[in-house]
Amino acid sequence: MRKLIWLCLIFVVLYSGYWLIAARATERGIATWLNLRQAEGWQTEYTSLETRGYPLSFATTLTDIAVADPDTGVLYQTPRLQIKSRSFTPTQLHASLAQDVRLSTPFQSIDITTQTAGGTLFVDAGTALTLNHAAFDFSALKATSSLGWGFSLANAKAVANRTKETPFAHDISIQVNDLAPSASMVSRMDSNGILSDTFDTLNIETKITFDKAWDITALEGPRPQPTHVVLHNAAATWGKLDLRVAGTFDVDARGYPNGTLQIKATNWREMITLATAAGFIPKNIENMALKAGELLAGMKGNASTIDAELTLSRGTISLGFLPLGPAPRLVIR
Repeated sequence: MRKLIWLCLIFVVLYSGYWLIAARATERGIATWLNLRQAEGWQTEYTSLETRGYPLSFATTLTDIAVADPDTGVLYQTPRLQIKSRSFTPTQLHASLAQDVRLSTPFQSIDITTQTAGGTLFVDAGTALTLNHAAFDFSALKATSSLGWGFSLANAKAVANRTKETPFAHDISIQVNDLAPSASMVSRMDSNGILSDTFDTLNIETKITFDKAWDITALEGPRPQPTHVVLHNAAATWGKLDLRVAGTFDVDARGYPNGTLQIKATNWREMITLATAAGFIPKNIENMALKAGELLAGMKGNASTIDAELTLSRGTISLGFLPLGPAPRLVIR
């Protein structure tokens, strides 16, 4: 019995030493990473950095954080960030975000509030911390921009799984419930009252291949960039408008997509009007887009629905034979 007690005491002492060493190593690792970024010209500020959770977990908390990347001009500010892992599963990380976050760019600042916000990351063992699986959940989120736009949502979930057959590819799904753009945004876009207060459906299922792995170096830059996208389904229903998109395209070195997308748009005339009001379609080609839409809808026999193919090529986007303007650049800053 005495031997068993001594063995237990020795185990407790050894484990306590392991926990203390690992906790301090975690803190030093985070502090070193932030100091290295600061030496590269980043802004990195925080008030405190400490690890708790003994004996079964490591819960590292940073307070009053401000991190800015000089290459992108993006500033992230939050009063609290906690990263937690179990002592027996150190490659499974849980991130808990504060209810108040500010994102600032050279063009605007966005204040974000949430009831809950967090994520789970599964990474490979090793110093690279290569991402294998990620899941993020948000509830009661509200975003307000200094430029006057904003939105709220009841909850949202995003999941990314690295594929086995292609190491740099990830299957990604995004589901958003009760997304409500701000009243000022809706009134500016929708003068005819065809939109509801919230999106009825907003889901995305896709597979994206990147040019390198998502690991610790992605936080230091340059970021992994998409090279190939398979869009299984993107669905959005907003009031009387219904849009479904699927397709495949490559992404060139400049970030421009090249490929095709199959779209099905119900009440497409209203979509063109809204897209023009929002600035996505140039005002001077709105009438041309409407005429082309009538022709494309007529081919399928349903005047209110377009079932056609978008072509993405050489930095432009076109609907059938009609050029709609420049294609968006898919670049991760």
